[in-house]
Amino acid sequence: MNKMIVVVGSENKAKIRATQMGFDLAFKDKCQVSVVGVKAKSLVSDQPMSDSECIIGAINRAKEALSQHPDAEYGIGMEGGVHNIKEPIDRWYECGWIAVVKRGEPESNVGVASTARFELPPKVIYEIVENKKELAQIMDELTNKSDVRSNEGAMGIYTNSILHRDHIYSHGLVFALSRFISPKELW
Repeated sequence: MNKMIVVVGSENKAKIRATQMGFDLAFKDKCQVSVVGVKAKSLVSDQPMSDSECIIGAINRAKEALSQHPDAEYGIGMEGGVHNIKEPIDRWYECGWIAVVKRGEPESNVGVASTARFELPPKVIYEIVENKKELAQIMDELTNKSDVRSNEGAMGIYTNSILHRDHIYSHGLVFALSRFISPKELW
């Protein structure tokens, strides 16, 4: 069976697992996938506050990751953040954005998709907006755990461990891969 290397612009264990899960789903009968995590800069704020900022961060991470690993076929960027949706009700939501770049493709051919969104409680948003804390820090403080972001994530905390971050991010990754894995005539 052929082998493929995929590089994700993060050393976060949940993001690496999500990438492995997503590629295993997409390429299960085609090749054996090996995922490598590398440090890659998002070039956005530590706590992105909009979908646009997350998308930019994910694309930056995907491109930098691919440039660091010459044997990789795909570069993946994942950037989580919060977004305020004001209408019809004023609430804050969290989701992750995923970007996929493929070696040899035009730079403009970037797959982008998001995870499912979930509402964040007002006390968490207060800490993010008023005290400028990152969601990861808040989750660790609220749960008395360490490194929630690399494990179940806020997604797992707020779903009572039904849906963990890696699982949810893997679905977003498959959607971001769609332009590369679906028939070309559909695009």
